[in-house]
Amino acid sequence: KLCDRALEIGKKVMDFYETELGAFGVVGDVRGIGSFIGLELVKDPETKEPYPELVTAMVKKTAQKGLIIESCGTYGNTIRFLCPLVVTDKQLDAGLAIMKESMAECLEELK
Repeated sequence: KLCDRALEIGKKVMDFYETELGAFGVVGDVRGIGSFIGLELVKDPETKEPYPELVTAMVKKTAQKGLIIESCGTYGNTIRFLCPLVVTDKQLDAGLAIMKESMAECLEELK
């Protein structure tokens, strides 16, 4: 039932990105299919100006906390999400918590 699991993970992560991380005001777009998701970060949601500095800071910060994420995209302002489909809910929740904590810290440091 890996296809079902991919959809379950994808829904959880997309909802988290849109609500929890969306509250920071830097999410330009969340897109993907199944558990393959792109989180585009922007300086201003209206103008969609890319925010590669935040993505670079996030890659470093999350690695320090034990979560490896990857940047991608033409402007380097997208975080690529593709975790193993055998991830446990506990592991997924821990990773998302690290993302949220790291984003708050990075935004504060970039001020």
